[in-house]
Amino acid sequence: MPCELPDNLQILWKEAGMNPSTLSLDQVRNETKRLQARRRRGQVVLGACMLLFAASYGFSYFLFPDTLARVGGALTVIVCGYWLFHSIMERAPAAPHPGETDGLSFYRAELEHTRDIHRWLSWRWLLLLGPFILFDVGVGQIYAKVWPLIVLFVCFDCALLLAVFAIWLPVKNFRLARKYQELIDALDAASGRGKVHREHQAPLA
Repeated sequence: MPCELPDNLQILWKEAGMNPSTLSLDQVRNETKRLQARRRRGQVVLGACMLLFAASYGFSYFLFPDTLARVGGALTVIVCGYWLFHSIMERAPAAPHPGETDGLSFYRAELEHTRDIHRWLSWRWLLLLGPFILFDVGVGQIYAKVWPLIVLFVCFDCALLLAVFAIWLPVKNFRLARKYQELIDALDAASGRGKVHREHQAPLA
């Protein structure tokens, strides 16, 4: 019979919209596919954002003559290229062939991989903070003599960037990484209390 899940894993799976009563291999397989699909969508969105940033800030290098604006734009393009490289390298691995590993082990490996991505994101958002602020300050210097109020907008924008890239995004990804770690720990506890029923095991597609 499928093994009974501990309370903490039942709560986590219930929050994820899964039936938390048992740990069947079909559940593991379906949740693995959903986890991979979610990560692929996130990588596509992140890659599109980085391409948009790289294109717009690359164009701004020729549009604004200020040194700080050009330095900020060039650094943004470099950082976005770095992010794109890691997005390609972090593609979801192919599911194993039957017999290579059991579905539960592969699902656990996917949870670890997703956890590591969020740990990676929890501090690498800071890489964009410096270039963005440099660019804003540079643009502010260009128009400060024409429109003195732009200084207030630049200060507000820098404060907003600081709040988003130094606080909100890192904290959000850190919490997600911790949640995935809790799910891994609970999954280990569940597999230690009972074995997954293998009579209905189907190969991961």
